[in-house]
Amino acid sequence: MTKSALAEKQLATKLLDEIHTEQEVAELAHKEFSENPEVNWVPLGQQTNNYSIVENQQEEAMAALTELITNSVDAVILKNYFERYGDSYTGDEFDDMYEAADALVDQERCEISLRAQGEQNGPFSLTVVDNGTGQPRERFEHTFLNVLTPGEIKQEYNFLQGKYGMGSTGSLPFCGDRGFKLVVSASHENPGEWSWSLIRKNREKTRYEYLIVDDSVPTFDGEINGREYGSFVKCYNYETEVKSEINQYFRRRLERYIVKSPLPIRLIDTRYGDGFGDVHTRGLLPRLKQNREYIEDVDEIQHSFDNPILGERLVRIYLLKADDVLEEKGLSEYTKANFVTGRKHRKQAVLFTVNGQTHGDQGETFIKRRCSFNRVAKDTLVFVDFSNVSDADIVDLFKPSRDRLTEKKPAKALRQELEDLITDNKMLKQEEQRRRNRMAKEENEELEEDILEQILQKNPALKGYLKAGKKQPTVTEEGDQQPEYDGKFYPDKFEIIKSYRSRANYKIWDGPDGQYEKEIPVNKTSTQRFELNAENDFLTRETEQGSVNTSIPQIVKSVRLKDGILSVTLQAPDGAEPGHSMPLQLTVKPAQVGDGKLTRTLSLQFTEPVEDSGGGGNNKKQSEGFELPEAYWVEKEEWDNHEMDEQSIVNIDPYDDEMVLYINKHAAPLQNFIVRHNIRESAKETVQQRYKLAVIFYSVGQYIEIRQEFEENSLWDEIDFAEVVQTSMRGVAQSLLEQTISDDELDRFTV
Repeated sequence: MTKSALAEKQLATKLLDEIHTEQEVAELAHKEFSENPEVNWVPLGQQTNNYSIVENQQEEAMAALTELITNSVDAVILKNYFERYGDSYTGDEFDDMYEAADALVDQERCEISLRAQGEQNGPFSLTVVDNGTGQPRERFEHTFLNVLTPGEIKQEYNFLQGKYGMGSTGSLPFCGDRGFKLVVSASHENPGEWSWSLIRKNREKTRYEYLIVDDSVPTFDGEINGREYGSFVKCYNYETEVKSEINQYFRRRLERYIVKSPLPIRLIDTRYGDGFGDVHTRGLLPRLKQNREYIEDVDEIQHSFDNPILGERLVRIYLLKADDVLEEKGLSEYTKANFVTGRKHRKQAVLFTVNGQTHGDQGETFIKRRCSFNRVAKDTLVFVDFSNVSDADIVDLFKPSRDRLTEKKPAKALRQELEDLITDNKMLKQEEQRRRNRMAKEENEELEEDILEQILQKNPALKGYLKAGKKQPTVTEEGDQQPEYDGKFYPDKFEIIKSYRSRANYKIWDGPDGQYEKEIPVNKTSTQRFELNAENDFLTRETEQGSVNTSIPQIVKSVRLKDGILSVTLQAPDGAEPGHSMPLQLTVKPAQVGDGKLTRTLSLQFTEPVEDSGGGGNNKKQSEGFELPEAYWVEKEEWDNHEMDEQSIVNIDPYDDEMVLYINKHAAPLQNFIVRHNIRESAKETVQQRYKLAVIFYSVGQYIEIRQEFEENSLWDEIDFAEVVQTSMRGVAQSLLEQTISDDELDRFTV
């Protein structure tokens, strides 16, 4: 077979547009090349021992992918630079990439894109496309197919980034098991003159090698994908830790490495149809600025490090709003998750950047443990900019792979001084204290709920008594009755529930459809609930029986519909591994909507296996759906405002059918009990909460009884029932704690 008979253009087009897995590439290579004596595979970079060079670069697939994108940014800027200056240049016309991009590039005409192609939930390829300089045929092997010198030409231009050649080969170890990568390029100075080759991993010879035909790389003339110049770099079976749609969680991880791009990057996903894929990103910082309402505060600090290589640096500290503030302002937790929470933040909360690309990082633990911000660490992002550091100094700070710090003195000094800078930050200190105070209050409320739960477990009828104000509690074999549910024959509402406590207490997901993430341990089932306003027999009735269909039936263990709550139990499919993800679409029909069906899509995220904690039984809490009357502690300094003294127990403020209680925290019976029994400091809070709940129960119970006894009596208008109960509680409280706390508990509480 002659070189021309290989139909180089058809092969390149097929590899680029139709083949998306390494298995397909291997089959094509065997069919087209194995019997052809003119085809040969030569060592990458002409280095027969290149395996160790290639394999010892980036540790993260996303960092390696970022290098390919960075090379495309360089190529677009450089093409526009050549068009402006031709051969009359010095290489230092611009201080950095941003200045060069702003001055040279028409961003409406530039193209840098990342394409995901393949089958849903299966292996996929990633292709980086640009309309930059491209490479002429005489330089194609020296740049794209080298291991030591692909970035050397860029070292002449101080405003370019990819000077170490990492983008050329650093991605290969993440190209599946066989290392297949396709490169197609034509220079903007010689449009239509394309060169291409296929790289592979040769396990037998422990090296990476590339395809040549008749002693040179394949070439063809004309257009490919409607282009006359630029570059395509396609990685088959690319092993990123995120395999979901690239405009969602994938994008968030990518933006941890591309913090601020001088040019827009287009993300295209062809695997899931319309709605899953065509967005632009400029990086993490621009996206933060687009969502200012989620930012609590920002500190921008010009800090002079003691180390001369570090010099003066801009340190940006972003503090995002706490969850309670988001809820108060009606902001979406999903949008906040673009920036913090999850694996991306645990690994990369402090980012060291050069020209907007992350070169090293520290995880959330750095802020939490080393800087002692246990509560705000999960909502804090720190950026340190090293853009104007010389190339010689860069290598003392960062590994050539540009994804982690070195262990040299400048890097150690950076960690230590940054720790001091963050630890002393006033903004973070104030928010940490606010959250600590709020958390202490919530912990008190949780402790109160736990004690309430214990009491109601012993006497469930008490809930009905206090809630309804009935003299005789109602006891049923079924327990407390839920309000009667009235569903629709044809439902018209199908919503994802993001948090669930009971049928009367849950929150609906308010983010975009398809972007709700449901975590499932690989060894356990997990239940996802939906609000579906259908009749209870919707799925079982004989007439127009309803159905719930899923795009992946084998992972659905059970489906249950009760009182408007659809519960779907899911299990990880065989072969699922932690870090894998897949979309799951659920369709309910018939429905009272235009096309007769309701659909919702979630993103399943498979997590580490969990150990069985044992136990079992009914997990329903007796306290679900039940709230105590509002009750507040009164401190000693507030006695005058409530006309209290040390003998006062409680003041009751009734209104309509409800009431508010003010309970004396320093009442003599409570304080005497603590002193008399020498209660341990760590147990005082529990004793106080037991006392508070007991006062609530006794006060409310007495108020109900007294009011019902006299409500039809002629003395009704003359009796202040609240005052009667307040007086009565002075006597009741004397032995209240002795009745509430058992001897065994008292032994645990005392010193």
